[in-house]
Amino acid sequence: MALHLGRREKATTETPPRRWPWSPRPDGTRPWTRRTSDASSTRTVVVKRRAGRWRRMRHNPISLAILAAGIAAAAILVLGILLTLGNANPSNSLVHATLHAGSWLATPFHDVFPRPNPKHQLYLNWGIAAGVYYVLSRVLSWLTRF
Repeated sequence: MALHLGRREKATTETPPRRWPWSPRPDGTRPWTRRTSDASSTRTVVVKRRAGRWRRMRHNPISLAILAAGIAAAAILVLGILLTLGNANPSNSLVHATLHAGSWLATPFHDVFPRPNPKHQLYLNWGIAAGVYYVLSRVLSWLTRF
């Protein structure tokens, strides 16, 4: 039996819509309880349920930094894919910096799937790298929240 110190639940008098067979009936009684002779004593108190522990935990600064770094890495890789797909001018300084940062981020995934067309190889390998960075950052952020 768990003891929750300092936790208060707000009670409301409105009845929720009946969605399941075990939901309260419109008169406020539950299907598995016995009916009493006094109808006023069978008032059902509906309590708003809080989300599970893993959903209500707030991000701490470390988990936010991990998540932001992973999202930024994935965004740079996706932006590099889009710039290559759109045939952007590589002599432009912004395009060059994005492609250079993307090639550095995708170094561990350089020749995962070799293709004869270099653009298709870039799309595939950088897309895998972006997905891995995003998923890895989500998992590490979730692990450091507790």
